[in-house]
Parts: sequence; structure tokens; C-alpha cells
Amino acid sequence: MLTQMTSQKELLEFKSKFFASIAHDFRTPLTAILLSTELLENYGNMCSEEQKRQYLHCIREAAEQMNELLNEVLINYDADDKME
Repeated sequence: MLTQMTSQKELLEFKSKFFASIAHDFRTPLTAILLSTELLENYGNMCSEEQKRQYLHCIREAAEQMNELLNEVLINYDADDKME
């Protein structure tokens, strides 16, 4: 019984650390998206076409990174469900 409780506690700690890590990993690309869109909205009329392309490229890369992270989370979540 004690071993089972310890295992459950360790699993909860692992899940907590895992989701904290994922949340942190999502913030970086999300910040890039928000900053790039804000720059385009507020200063787009003063930017060259090349700068605008760079901001859009940054947005696309960050969105792709977030998509990859989300896929990893879903794969791990699905694998966890199958183990239980």
C-alpha cells in the first residue's frame, strides 16, 4: 500500500513538473508571435517589405514550434493513458 502511494505521489510530481516545463516551452514561441504581431500592427506602415516578411516568418516558425510541442504533449498524454 505504501509503495502504491509513493508511486502515485511520484507520478503526480512528474506530471506537475512535465506540465510546468511544457507551459514554459509554450511561452517562448507565444511571446515571439505576440511581439511580431504587435510590431506589425503598430509599426507595419514604417517597416520595409523585408522586415514584414521577417516578422511573418518569425510568427510562422513560432506557430510551428507550438504545434510540435502540442503534438508531443498529446503523444505523451495518449501513451500515459494506455499505461494506466
